[in-house]
Amino acid sequence: MGLAVIVAAGLSMLAGIGPAQAAKKTAVVAEDPGPVGSFAWEGFNWQKRFWGGAPMYNGTWDPNNVSNPDANGFVKLSISNPTGNAPVGAEFQSTREGFGYGTYSTTVEKDVSSLQKEVVWGCLFTYDPNAVPGYTEIDLCEASAWGGGAAYGENWPITQGHGYWFDATKPPGQGNNTVTFPVTNAPILTHRMVWEPGKITFETFAGADASGTLLKRTVLQGSTVPVPAKEQIHFNLWVTGGGGGDAAHVAPESVTIRDFSFVPGIPLTAPNPTVTGTAAVGNTLTANPGTWTAGTSLAYQWYRNGAAISGAAASSYVPAAADQGTRLTVRVTGTKTGYATTTKESAQTAAVAAGTLVAPTPTISGTLTVGSTLTANPGTWTTGTTLTYQWYRSGVAITGATAKTYTLVAADQADTMMVRVTGTKAGYTSVAKYSANTAAVS
Repeated sequence: MGLAVIVAAGLSMLAGIGPAQAAKKTAVVAEDPGPVGSFAWEGFNWQKRFWGGAPMYNGTWDPNNVSNPDANGFVKLSISNPTGNAPVGAEFQSTREGFGYGTYSTTVEKDVSSLQKEVVWGCLFTYDPNAVPGYTEIDLCEASAWGGGAAYGENWPITQGHGYWFDATKPPGQGNNTVTFPVTNAPILTHRMVWEPGKITFETFAGADASGTLLKRTVLQGSTVPVPAKEQIHFNLWVTGGGGGDAAHVAPESVTIRDFSFVPGIPLTAPNPTVTGTAAVGNTLTANPGTWTAGTSLAYQWYRNGAAISGAAASSYVPAAADQGTRLTVRVTGTKTGYATTTKESAQTAAVAAGTLVAPTPTISGTLTVGSTLTANPGTWTTGTTLTYQWYRSGVAITGATAKTYTLVAADQADTMMVRVTGTKAGYTSVAKYSANTAAVS
C-alpha cells in the first residue's frame, strides 16, 4: 500500500498549489544543464511531457498542464478534466541524464492532506527506464491515498513516502524499499535527499526550507541502494486507476513547485575551522581544521577583512604590518574523489595588534680612556628591525653621538657612559633599550 503500490507502475509524484509569495532567487546555471527542452529552470533544462503512457491510468498527459516558471521562478503542475470524465496528467523531467550521488532538494506549495484519493503527487524522483532491474528510481516525496481502498467508498489515509525501487521485476513490497508516513496540512513542504554509495538519507520538513519542523527522516542503506546510471529528475501529478476510487471523475488539482537544487557529490564531514594564537603582527596563527571525512585533502587560504592574502595558503600564518588593525579569517577547502568539494571558514580574529619586538638590553665594549672608541652591542633583535643609537654622558644625551660607536673625548673624563638603542619596524611597537652605565672614564 502507499508508496509501494505506486512503485509497481514506476514511481512518480504530485502535489498542489499555494500562495506564491516568495521573492525570485538569483538565477543559477548548472555545469551540465542538459540539452535544451521546453524551458530552463533552476539552472537545468526541462522537458514537458507530451507523450502518453504510464503511470497515468488512462495514459493521457498534456504539456499545457505544466506552466513555465512564473515571476517568482515557480512551476505549477495541474490535472485537468475538460470533459469531466477523462482527466489529463502533468509531468516534466530534466533533459540532463545522469545526476548521481549528491544532495537533492525541492520546496513545494501543497496541502498534501487535501489530495483527492485518486491523485498521486510524484514530487521528485529519479528514473532511468533502461537501468535494470530497478530503473535507478529513487522517490523523495511521493504522496497519495492510492485510490482510497480496495473497494469503492473505502478510505485509505494519504501518506507520503521515502524510498527506492531496487528490482522492477519484483512486486511492490519485494522489489522496493520504502517508508511511508502520515501527512500534515502544512501548506509548504521542503524535501531533501542525500544519495551516497550504499546509503540514502531522506528528510521532509514543514516550511520553506530545512529550518522548519522535521516531519520525517529516513535512512535506507545496504547493497540494494541504487547506483548512478543515466537517471533524470521527474516531477509529476497523475491519477491512479487502482484502489476503489473514481479515477474518471477526478476534479482539477494542482501543485506549485518553488525550487529544485542539486549539489553533486557526497557531502564531506566538514566542521568550521578555528584559529589559535594571538592576533598580533609577527605572531604565528594556526588553523585548526577539525575532523573531516577520512582521506580528505585540505587546502588553506587566509583572508584580511574578507580579501584573500596573496601567498597565505598554509595552515599557519604570521600577520604582517599590512594586517595591523584588520581581522583575519581562514578558509579550509576539502576535496576527496567522489565527494562534493566543501569550503568552511573560521570566525574572525580580534583586530590584529601591533607586534612586540624582541629587544635585548645593549652592552658597551671598549677601553674607558679618553681617545678610545666604545662600541654599542645591541644584541639580537627581531629580524628586519631598524636600529638607531644615542650616547649619554652621565645621563645627558651627547649631541651628534648617534652612531654605533663613540670615541671618548676630554669632556667625558670622570663621567660614566651609557648608550640607548631604539628599534623600529613597520607593524611593531617601537622599543628603546638602555645599557648599564660604565665606570668613570679616566
